[in-house]
Amino acid sequence: MQVQILHPPPHTEDRSLERDRLVIVLATIAINIAAVAVFSFIPGSNWRTAIGLNVVDNSILITHAIRRRDRLMWHLLLFGMIVGICELSTDAWLVARTGTLDYSPGGGVFIWRSPFWMPLAWEIVAVQFGYIGLRLFERFGPAGILMNGLLGAVNIPYYEELARLTHWWSYRDCAMLLHTPYYIILGEFIIAIVLALLAMQVRRMRGPRTLLAGVAGGLVTFPAYAGAFLAVGRMR
Repeated sequence: MQVQILHPPPHTEDRSLERDRLVIVLATIAINIAAVAVFSFIPGSNWRTAIGLNVVDNSILITHAIRRRDRLMWHLLLFGMIVGICELSTDAWLVARTGTLDYSPGGGVFIWRSPFWMPLAWEIVAVQFGYIGLRLFERFGPAGILMNGLLGAVNIPYYEELARLTHWWSYRDCAMLLHTPYYIILGEFIIAIVLALLAMQVRRMRGPRTLLAGVAGGLVTFPAYAGAFLAVGRMR
């Protein structure tokens, strides 16, 4: 008599975890959009509202990682933090060399030329657009990568536009759409594409790959913004 061994449906837990992870990441995006809109009406908004939002985002993501034992989320968070640290050199170039970016409205402590909370802000951006881009690629192929770039070009400049009202940063002396530089829109289109591509390496959940992906993600912000600035950033 042949004994049939019944196994649970394959990847049932993985699908559940993927769903929960996606919900959490989308929740942080929705919270950020709403919070920045509210902060724009608060006259006293400054570095405190910025760091507060970053703490909320990280608390949500870390709580999910702990409760669901989500290894990929831990790798995404590590990836994002490294991106944020490596991006500091790009910030310094934007502030000191182009003279278009001004962080002084927010006050607080600075790391190099950036507010101390900026690596955390980039961490969240890298997690959000790295993971969303990864899922879009897995669903739609290369077209999904382009979709992620378009999302970056639309969503991230929303924060750039309202940053002036939240007193986090502002721009000057460059070609702009309202108060957002054209070069920022183009640069973040490129960066969102790159973050999605790098998230494919993070998906493997191997420490060295995650570390290298984070360094690459942070360093690529310089050619993305510099190239965009040279192409469309000059005053007309």
